[in-house]
Amino acid sequence: MSSDLPIHFFTIVLNGEPFIRYHLNIFQQLPFTWHWHIVEGVADLKHDTAWSVQLGGQVTSDIHQQGRSLDGTSEYLDEVAAQHPDRITVYRKPLGEFWDGKREMVNAPLVNIQEECLLWQVDVDELWTVEQLVTAHQMFATHPEKTAAFYWCWYFVGADLIISTRNCYAQNPEQDWLRTWRYRPGYVWAAHEPPQLAEPLPDGTWRDVAGVNPFRHAETEANGLIFQHFAYVLPAQLQFKERYYGYAGALSQWQTLQHETHFPVRLRRYFSWVHDLTMVDRAATKGVVPIAHPDPTGAWQFRSSDALHAEVKTPSSFTPLVAIDGVFFQLYKTGIARVWRSLLEEWVANGFANNLVVLDRAGTAPEIPGIHYYPIQPYNAKDSEGDRQMLQRVCDTLGVEVFISTYFTTPLSTPSVVLVYDMIPEVMGEGQTHPIVQAKQRAIAQATRHLAISQNTAEDVVRFSPQPLASPVEVAYCAVSKTFRPAGEAAIAQFRRKYGVNKPYFVVIGADNPSVYKNNQLFFQAFANLASKTGFDLVCTAFEPQLPDGWRASTTGVTVHLLRLTDAELAVAYSGAIALVYPSKYEGFGMPILEAMACGCPVITCPNSSIPEVAGEAALYVDDTDADALAEALCDVQKPKIRHALIESGLQRSHLFSWATMATIVQSVLMEVTLRDLPLRDTNILVLVDWQQPEDVLYEQLGEAIAALLTHPNQETMTFLIDISDLPEAIDVDFLLADVVVAIAMQYDLDIEEPGVAPLPYLTAPQWQVLTPRLSGFIQLGKVSSAIATQIEQSQLRQLALTQDLRY
Repeated sequence: MSSDLPIHFFTIVLNGEPFIRYHLNIFQQLPFTWHWHIVEGVADLKHDTAWSVQLGGQVTSDIHQQGRSLDGTSEYLDEVAAQHPDRITVYRKPLGEFWDGKREMVNAPLVNIQEECLLWQVDVDELWTVEQLVTAHQMFATHPEKTAAFYWCWYFVGADLIISTRNCYAQNPEQDWLRTWRYRPGYVWAAHEPPQLAEPLPDGTWRDVAGVNPFRHAETEANGLIFQHFAYVLPAQLQFKERYYGYAGALSQWQTLQHETHFPVRLRRYFSWVHDLTMVDRAATKGVVPIAHPDPTGAWQFRSSDALHAEVKTPSSFTPLVAIDGVFFQLYKTGIARVWRSLLEEWVANGFANNLVVLDRAGTAPEIPGIHYYPIQPYNAKDSEGDRQMLQRVCDTLGVEVFISTYFTTPLSTPSVVLVYDMIPEVMGEGQTHPIVQAKQRAIAQATRHLAISQNTAEDVVRFSPQPLASPVEVAYCAVSKTFRPAGEAAIAQFRRKYGVNKPYFVVIGADNPSVYKNNQLFFQAFANLASKTGFDLVCTAFEPQLPDGWRASTTGVTVHLLRLTDAELAVAYSGAIALVYPSKYEGFGMPILEAMACGCPVITCPNSSIPEVAGEAALYVDDTDADALAEALCDVQKPKIRHALIESGLQRSHLFSWATMATIVQSVLMEVTLRDLPLRDTNILVLVDWQQPEDVLYEQLGEAIAALLTHPNQETMTFLIDISDLPEAIDVDFLLADVVVAIAMQYDLDIEEPGVAPLPYLTAPQWQVLTPRLSGFIQLGKVSSAIATQIEQSQLRQLALTQDLRY
């Protein structure tokens, strides 16, 4: 250990409790010369920190006492400086005087540092261990050419919450966290935010010391040099940020984050001054044991090195099974976005979110607590092949086993599942050359499995697929959010006042859409023939400011409200309407019909495509070409007996659809794809092996089990899945099983092409859920791991005996 390289630590502090009390104990354990320079007081908002003035930052009287700390820090510094005058120097301005910005504060100790050394910035809430400081010292001693060091840190935004991403807020490698410099007398601090130590050159210029030859993050991280930064763990810290830096609402935003129950989350949801994609997760998830922690009374304690090692946690490994391309959120904000947001929320609730990652196109994905995100580049329809290559690189990097897109993007080779919303272009014979239509056709052709949001859409997928599909299309019906429910009279009255709706009204969705399949022209033809039409208003959702020319004449004398409504407003509009009129010729599902029924709104529609699947018997149906029949239905729906029957049956019908059910179906299909390589047959038996046994015992037990399989009269319909979830690395299980199979085949003179023996790797809970129904039972060969034992218990599988239960 080099003894001629002292470290001069420096700390600038105002109100440093409780963290100020941590450092001295650590420094006293160091095996080399050190000195601690502590600069206390208020830094005026000048120079480096002047930016905060624009945000409303100010030095208020409640953060200091005559320019000094008011939380006990001053008294503590006086005490330790008196006890260690040769090790600690405290720098202060006269009472009532502020420092001329933080740059003056950090320069204050330099006049007393008249030796070559390491200069180490230790902010009061930045905690290092003895081992880390010794390791860093040794690195500089071994590499005298190194001039500075950058580090990563675990940045705490709660007592047990940390920033879990890098290259983001508080983890910018261009400046975070530069903390150590090789110092020579004559160097000065040119800046503090970010820190810049300057070396005078012979030509009169200055050189940034850290820019010469620093240790970079990868080097320091490889040596375990990740410190812990408790930046946002105390209400007092947030209150200080509000006043001094002008972070309005910092405390209340931080408190909201502390009450969050699902992680990871995006920090910008809670900290308004954060604008990037920084993620927050629980410290335990990353295997981080906080050095500082509150005890049951709320007092902060510091773990010793021994305690840290004793409590070391293994990071929760997050290797997603599923990648979801959130491309639709980049392109549109319509109903499909609502579908995917609802699915993601359900997967957070049921725990499946721990198995997936959302590929976030340029930060456009919805921020849902508990969802893992991976940022990728925006979609460019003009470079679809480049996008596919990019998606494949991402899938390879993340190690995902199955891919699904919110809107028909595909990687090159990773197995994919496609969710089809409709086949409108194919059925109507329109838009076949549109890039999205072509992308959908490629996604259908490439997919391992197919999902559709209605049985009719599923049948259309099969009908228009240029090649036979390998498996049936699974149907996963949509649902509606809890926003869509009957509104009260007060809310309906408020809606009417806001939009000036003074008469009974019908609701028309997408009334400005002239497409043939939406068939809105039928409504306007029928409405024009309604003798009492001037007694009604029309509430129409629309993007355009007026109806198409041909339809405006149908509404002469009628007030037409063309509105862009939020979901909450639309629910109220449904609740107060005479009926929703929805004369569509084709739907992939028919979401407005379900929304209206859930709000107690009668529905008039046409018995086409998926609509009867959604509405059942709870709607008035008319032929999609019969304007007279529709006009009659507009009258019938006002009759109390018919109206009440439709409302009641519609409400009951709407309860048959749930996002939880759809999420479970989609989840199951995704998990089935991850198990696609298992050679499952009619009878599948799990074989549990104690892999810690001697090799000869393993061979004997596996030989007995595999012999029972290979000599079974129904061997061709049976599979043994050999559990290898706790397999030691030293065992080549493929070679072992092949060796046993060959030996048994030779012993019994068997000619078997497909023995039906396959290793079963570690499975997640959702994978077990889809595999368990395919298992007939399990055979146990010795002691098994607790993890697999728990899965077996939860699955309620029947234990089988080789000598008895296999003889059937």
